[in-house]
Amino acid sequence: MKNIQKGREPAALIQHRQSGGSFEDPGPWKHELRRALLREQGAICCYCMNRIDLETLRVEHLRPQHEHRAQQLAHRNLLAACPGGQDNPTHEQRDIRHCDVRKGPAALALDPVAGVEHRVRYGFVEGRIFGTDPAAERDVDEVLNLNAPHLRQLRRRVIEGLVARLSKKYSDRTWSRGALEREIARWSARDGSDFRPFCQVAVEFLRKQLAKARA
Repeated sequence: MKNIQKGREPAALIQHRQSGGSFEDPGPWKHELRRALLREQGAICCYCMNRIDLETLRVEHLRPQHEHRAQQLAHRNLLAACPGGQDNPTHEQRDIRHCDVRKGPAALALDPVAGVEHRVRYGFVEGRIFGTDPAAERDVDEVLNLNAPHLRQLRRRVIEGLVARLSKKYSDRTWSRGALEREIARWSARDGSDFRPFCQVAVEFLRKQLAKARA
């Protein structure tokens, strides 16, 4: 999971809220909101960090609407999530659904806007993600299902691709601190306007290698 820095609130969202509108109302305001959320998150899902686009993203309420009606149009409470497995023919299987599709109206202890990177860790060989405390572990495994098999596979592929790239560039497999720091900067930054899918997985892997190099 990656920390999300909220950008400027879309003018259309402000106008819609001030006019007494609700989240269920259709209209151009919602299209502007979707574009703004996609842009501020760098086109990756607020939970799993997979690639999202304007057509398929889901507007997610971090705090459930049924319990926090006053926040249904609060920019701080609105995030962009992936299809959550619904684009998979077997999405009816509970082990396939993830992110906000799995979450439903449940409340989360994890808050990407407040900061989540310090509350998760990764198993790079098996592609798993772990919470660093019981509440975070519950959110990761039970509420968001971020260890769904295909997500684990995608995380493994990111690390395998990164290792292959570094090994090709440094044939002796000796990754200097400078090389690792450059890769961390590369994966932490946007590629154009977007972040790379699962970027934080790569960043945490590189930071672990950097700690070994410094030891």
